[in-house]
Order: sequence, then structure tokens, then C-alpha cells
Amino acid sequence: MKHVLGNYLRMRVAGQILGLLLALTALIQLMELLEVTSDVLDRGLGLAGVLKYAALRVPALMEITLPLAGLLGSMAAFFALARTREITALRAAGVGLGRVMGYLLPVPLVFAMLHIALTQKLVPMAESARLTWWEDAVPLESRKADPEWVRTTGGIVQFQRHSADGTRLLDVRIYERGADGLLTLRTRAGEARWRDGAWELEDVAGLAVGSTPAPVGEPMRWQSNLRPGDVVNLDNAEPALSSVELAEVIEGERVSTRPASYYRTLRMQSFAAPFTVFIMMLLAIPAALVSERGGGGGRMLVALGLGLGFLLVDGVFSAFGTSGRIRPDVAAFSTPLAFAVFGLWQLRSCEKA
Repeated sequence: MKHVLGNYLRMRVAGQILGLLLALTALIQLMELLEVTSDVLDRGLGLAGVLKYAALRVPALMEITLPLAGLLGSMAAFFALARTREITALRAAGVGLGRVMGYLLPVPLVFAMLHIALTQKLVPMAESARLTWWEDAVPLESRKADPEWVRTTGGIVQFQRHSADGTRLLDVRIYERGADGLLTLRTRAGEARWRDGAWELEDVAGLAVGSTPAPVGEPMRWQSNLRPGDVVNLDNAEPALSSVELAEVIEGERVSTRPASYYRTLRMQSFAAPFTVFIMMLLAIPAALVSERGGGGGRMLVALGLGLGFLLVDGVFSAFGTSGRIRPDVAAFSTPLAFAVFGLWQLRSCEKA
């Protein structure tokens, strides 16, 4: 009996969350396509290009909509169970809301695994593929010069253009500084190609401070922490990086374009974010009592306000953390912990109602 009841409740709630996840993703996808379709067609990519763009954006949009789907899906499922008096029947049979949440624990676990798969693998792969495909539509030599400056372990680098996959750089300048911070050497190269874990510079000419420029010489290899993937992400204000890649940036193994606090906060958030659906389910508990007390709309508004409040406060703390105003661990964990504790307290209160 418990097995049947648990499966029934899990299917009801998981089905609502999944349905809303797909619906919200499709809605945002449609709105985004209305903005970018003309750009896709202008690049000569046609209808196939529009479909490919949409497919590559799905993982990132699912990551964005998953918290809201967890809230609205849980509210809808609890509301439906309450309106059909199923919650009343369960409580009359001695199955309280606490036991109901216990039956439902596998649901947020499954969506936590989905969130991890999205953030650690699918979103970085899809966004990297999208940026590469988007830039590859225009030949490298036909692009306008767009200078990029990057601080690397091999010096400060400036290049005018780069290939879609980041493996070719054109019109490269490398500025190396001494221990005193003063410029000691400027290296100029017509092109840099990524080969066997390093950059091979072609048409190289060096200029040491206080000496005459060296003539253009043979190709040379240049070692730094700049990688093709970093080049692709330079124009991305919020690059999609996995926890491993974030750790590499923090440790200096990959270049960074944002303050260190930004990457540290994102890495901490990658450990807290999978619990979002569970927190949303706790905050949606008032929706399970709408048929047992008057003012069902008020309880729904309470649940909705709590969920949206969680997203708002978490976003504010995230902004403080990425800007370095508060510690990354405080920015990442304080809001989820506070709302989780409140949700458990609310569950206990509703249990006694």
C-alpha cells in the first residue's frame, strides 16, 4: 500500500514539474527566437540554422526555468490534491504532510541530478558549440577587427580576430613584464595556432626594451594558460563553466575575465543549486491546505510569494558575492539554508493545522 501511494504521489508531482519545465522552456525559447531569427537568416543559415540555434539553447533555458518549474509544479500538484480532497483523505488515514513529503523525496533528487547534468555537462557543451557555430558562419578573414585583451601567465595578450573555435588568433601582441611590473619584451606575431597544448606563433618579431626590433623570424611556441575555449568565451558576459573549469580558473590554470570573487561564488553556488527544487516543494506546502481552510487563493499567494522571494533574495546575495562584497560561501548557502529551515518549520506548522 505504501509503495502504491508513494508512486502515485511522486508521479503526480513529478509530472506537474516536468510539464511546466517543458512549457516554460518552450515559452522562453519562442520569445528568444522572435529576437534572433532575423540575425540567423541574415547569416545565411536558413530554417535549419534557426532549428539548430533553438536546439543548442534548450539546456541553458532548462537550467533557468527549473527553479520556477519546481515551485509552480509543486503548487499545482498540491492544489489539485487538496481540491479533490485527497490530502484530507490521507490525513484522515493518518498520513500527514510530513509523510507525504517523505514519499516525495525521490522527486527533488531526480531533478537535482538533472540540474547537475545540465550545469556540469550539457550547458557548457551546448553553449560552446553554439558560440563556435555562430562565429563560424562568417569566415575569419572577412570579420572586422575586434581587439581583445587578456591577462595570461605568459603575459598580457592582444589579438585582433580569432577563429570560431578559438584555435587561431590573428595579429597577436604579447607584452611581458618583469618582477617590477615594467614592460621587458613585446612579441608580435601575424598568427597564433593552437597545437599540442600550446600556441605556435608565426611571423614572429620581438622587441626588448632598450633594443632595436628583431627581424621577423621562425615560428616559436608560446606556453600560457590561455586555451581555445577561453578565447571563445571572451565575448560571453556570463560564460557557462562547469565546477571543474571554475576550479581551474580560480587556481590560475585558465584565464579569467572577471574578478576572482565571481568564479568562487559560482563554484559555491554549483553545490547549493541542486537543492532548489526541494526547497521550492517545501515552500509550496500551503497550497496543500487550500480546501481545508477558507481563502485558498491567499494560501496560493503565500506559496508563490515565498518561492519568488527565495529567487529574489538568492539573486541579491549572488550579486553581492560575485562583486566581492560578501564571502562566496555566504552568498551561495545563506539563502538556501534560511529558506529550507523556514520551509521545514512551515511543514511542521501545517502538519498541526
